[in-house]
Amino acid sequence: MSVAIIPMAQEFGWSPSVAGLVQSAFFWGYILCQLPGGYLTSKKGGRNVMPAGVAMWSVATAAVPLLAGTVPGLCMSRAAVGLGEAIAPSAATDMVSR
Repeated sequence: MSVAIIPMAQEFGWSPSVAGLVQSAFFWGYILCQLPGGYLTSKKGGRNVMPAGVAMWSVATAAVPLLAGTVPGLCMSRAAVGLGEAIAPSAATDMVSR
């Protein structure tokens, strides 16, 4: 997204503030799910949690082109990518440690 945001902002006429909001949406999703994802991983195990995270970020990434025309839709999709990816570090660590 860091490379694509420049032509997207030009094409859709976004201000730098809107472009920053779109870029930060990923991190809002990531920060919201990092601790709950770690807790869930400690209870269910990385092998059970990682596929759900990968599925979530895959579906959300596939939805980005469909939602790129609206800022709220794009932000929600990017936040969902962050939610899915936030699970990965704790799940991977759990799988390696077992």
